[in-house]
Amino acid sequence: MANPPGAATVTRVDRLPRRRRPRWLTVLICAVLLFALLLVVADRGGVAFAQHEMAVQIKKQGFPATPKVTIKGIPFLTQVVSRHFGDVRLEASRITEGPLRITNLKVRARDVRVDSGFSSGTLGSIDGTAFVSFKDLASASDDPDLVLTAAGNNLVKAKMDLGITEATATATVTKQGDSIVVRTQSVEGFSRSDLGDDLDFTVPVKGLPLGLTFQSVTVSSGGVGLHVTGRNVKFSDS
Repeated sequence: MANPPGAATVTRVDRLPRRRRPRWLTVLICAVLLFALLLVVADRGGVAFAQHEMAVQIKKQGFPATPKVTIKGIPFLTQVVSRHFGDVRLEASRITEGPLRITNLKVRARDVRVDSGFSSGTLGSIDGTAFVSFKDLASASDDPDLVLTAAGNNLVKAKMDLGITEATATATVTKQGDSIVVRTQSVEGFSRSDLGDDLDFTVPVKGLPLGLTFQSVTVSSGGVGLHVTGRNVKFSDS
C-alpha cells in the first residue's frame, strides 16, 4: 500500500536497531585515557622534582644564587630512566663576581648526565649569555657618577660629572683577555687629551659560575652581553 501524500517514507534500514558500542570497549577507552592522564601528571611532577633537585645541587657547588632550572624534552620520564637530559636551561639574576655584578645569566646546558639521586652529574656543554646592565657596568668603574648608554656598533656614550661641567664621550667596549675594556674614542666639547684616561676603565671577568669562560662582548640597548661557554662541568653534593 502506497504512503499517503506528504508522509515520510519508511525503509527497512530505518527499522534496524542502532548498534551499541560494547561496554568493554567503553571501559577500555576510559582506562586508556585515565592511564594517559596519570602518565602526563607523573611526567610533569617528575620534571618539577628533578628541576628543584638539580638547582639545589648546582647551588651547593658554589653557584652564588639558586638558579632557575628548566628541563626540556617530552616525555620526561624516559630521560629519568636513562638519567640523560639533552637540553637543560639555567637562569639566575644579580650574581656578583669580583667588582662586576652580572644582572642576568641565561645558559643552555646540553648532554647533562646525573646519578639516580640527582646529587651529582656532569653538564656536557654550556652556552649562553651573561647580561650586565649599563648601571652595573658603570658601578664596576672607579667613578660612581659615570652614566653609560648605548651608542651603536659596540659603542657607548659615557657621561661624567667633572664638578664645573659634564664631560660626554663616545667609547668602545671590547674584550681583552678576561676583561671588559671601555676606551674613550672622542669627547664632546673637549680635546681627547684634556680628559686623558678619566673615562677609561677595565673590569675583570673572572670566577664565573660553573667554570664558565668569557668569549666575547656585545653592546645592546640596555647594557652589554657576554657570550659565555663551558664544557664538562661537574656538580656534586660531596
